[in-house]
Amino acid sequence: MSWIFKTPIRNSIIGLAAQLAIKALSFIFSVVIVRHLGAAVYGQYAAVLAFGAVFVFLSDLGLSTYTVREVARLRGADDGAARIAELYGAVLRLRLPLAVLTAGLLIGTAWLTGRPPAMVGAIALGTIGLLMYSVQGTADAVLAGFERLDLSAGAKVLNQLVFVLAGAIALLAGLGYYGLIVANLLGVALMTHVCWQATRSLGASPRYYLRGPIWSLLRASLPMGIIGFTLGLSYKFDSVLLDLFRGDAETGYYNAAYNLVFSAVVISNVLNTALYPSLTRQAAMESAVLPGIYQRMLRYLLMLSLPIAVGTCLLADQIVHFLFSSAYTPSIAVLRLIIWVTPLMFTSEFLGYIVIIHGNEDRAARAVMISTGANVLLNLLLIPRLGLLAAALMTLLTEAILVGQYLWMLRSVIARFDWTAVLLRPLAAAAVMGCAIFPLRSLPLPLVLMGGVLTYGGMAIALGLVGREEIAIVRSLRGSPNRPAPVTAPPLS
Repeated sequence: MSWIFKTPIRNSIIGLAAQLAIKALSFIFSVVIVRHLGAAVYGQYAAVLAFGAVFVFLSDLGLSTYTVREVARLRGADDGAARIAELYGAVLRLRLPLAVLTAGLLIGTAWLTGRPPAMVGAIALGTIGLLMYSVQGTADAVLAGFERLDLSAGAKVLNQLVFVLAGAIALLAGLGYYGLIVANLLGVALMTHVCWQATRSLGASPRYYLRGPIWSLLRASLPMGIIGFTLGLSYKFDSVLLDLFRGDAETGYYNAAYNLVFSAVVISNVLNTALYPSLTRQAAMESAVLPGIYQRMLRYLLMLSLPIAVGTCLLADQIVHFLFSSAYTPSIAVLRLIIWVTPLMFTSEFLGYIVIIHGNEDRAARAVMISTGANVLLNLLLIPRLGLLAAALMTLLTEAILVGQYLWMLRSVIARFDWTAVLLRPLAAAAVMGCAIFPLRSLPLPLVLMGGVLTYGGMAIALGLVGREEIAIVRSLRGSPNRPAPVTAPPLS
């Protein structure tokens, strides 16, 4: 097994452990929020977050993704330290004014669309976080470029701890979602400080001088910014429209289900974030081994996501009633449909990184714009009439369009993939698991979930999804992550 797996897997384990701790904590707290606020108030809170998510990518414009890639490339150069410092300073100089501009657009849009004054005020309060994120996001990108996701993960854990503790106090004090926004700002402030200090500990302090015009940096990152903005639009535009046309309660029902999807997608995000700088560095050193690595990682992602989709679809009624109570019964049909976005999101995020690694960010941006354009148009037509089920269906269709475009772009790379190993075996294992848990649905949910995990694990071993290669990867983690080793391509099987 190639050494390239060691660092990203170490980062994934550290990052995933931290993210799982974060998600376990935040998931429990989010359930408390949903139950405490009720569908209507929670819907308004979700709409505030959706407005912010639609615009937040304007404050970055792809600079974070670009920074990760460039730092990973520059680390091995003779003048790498100086050039990284220049890049760090230049990105900060761009992101701070972009954050101010985004804040103004966000508040203005909320006011022009006739949002209630309380909601406009909450959005305005939340924009303070944009300024802090401009610093934190830049520092976090530098840490990712150095493949120090352990430092980044620690900062995020602290952020979530502060949010949960301060948010719980705010809910007990009856401060509503305004208190939650203030709690979030406190967490972001601490996270920003920790990330800033972490980059300094690596010897990466910003130097406010760049060779060449600073705007050339923005032009280089813009395709990645378009990808981020259009993805954010496709993920949150439906919530904005639901709030505008169908009301706070329906927005709350929809987001209660949709947030479960994003809780699952954190696994994909951690793995892909860890892989991106390592694969970028490998592409510059010896790109011939990459197709084999791509195949293996796509198989792992589908192995993780398909059983989540099958199990959640079958147990949606139990999951919703267990987590949110019977008051959220309308969320059941949404969850059964929208959970199938999970394997598509796992796939699209990974394939999108591959396209960028190969220097085709313009084509990736065009693909995301096409899928998001379809999402916006169809949501505008259908959500006012059909509501939350239309929103769920359009989210699924949008992600399918995006995956289809990425597969077409990468057809020469994936031509040698063994799709029986990548897709059919994980799908077969998930199907057997589904057949096993279907007759058990009347049992308590924890028992059904345990039965599903054991069944899927047994099928994964029986079908060869987990074997000697995976054991070798785990054993290799005992060695030094920086120890040089020969690069060999894993087999395409």
